[in-house]
Amino acid sequence: MNRRRYLAGTGSVVAVGTAGGYAVGRAGGDDEDDAEPTETESDGEQTPDESEEPATDDEEPPIRTILHLTSGDEGDHDRALTNLENLLADETTDTDAVEFVVNGPAITIYVADETDHAERISSLADDGVTFKGCANSLEGFGIDESELLEAATIVPASVGEIAKLQAEGYGYIKVP
Repeated sequence: MNRRRYLAGTGSVVAVGTAGGYAVGRAGGDDEDDAEPTETESDGEQTPDESEEPATDDEEPPIRTILHLTSGDEGDHDRALTNLENLLADETTDTDAVEFVVNGPAITIYVADETDHAERISSLADDGVTFKGCANSLEGFGIDESELLEAATIVPASVGEIAKLQAEGYGYIKVP
């Protein structure tokens, strides 16, 4: 078995194990955020806090999504933006927030003089998509921040940004 397949398989096992452990913990009632009962004034019995509205099964949690692009290939840039547009156009998916995060050679998608996608990115930004790029990638590829599209925001490290967003509940999609 080659190293790449081994590492990919190991990552899948770890990811599944982590997700499974999280699900078990949630199902087991280990969540510290569970509502604490309050004492009623009349009979001293414990009842749930009536100021909170109960969640219904019909309510969907907000969908917050990260789309992560690492390829410098112009065709991959096109497919990634098409994936993004398809996500926003899907009427069955109520997206609350979408972050398009790039690093490595993908940083060129934000370089005004190199990208064929400036108008699409500007339009998507107007629709509420946040576009983020990696400062480390800019430095590594010798790109000055002044060369970037107006819609691009630079973060210190895209991988760190992705980790923070996932900790906030964002779902992760590798594109294209």
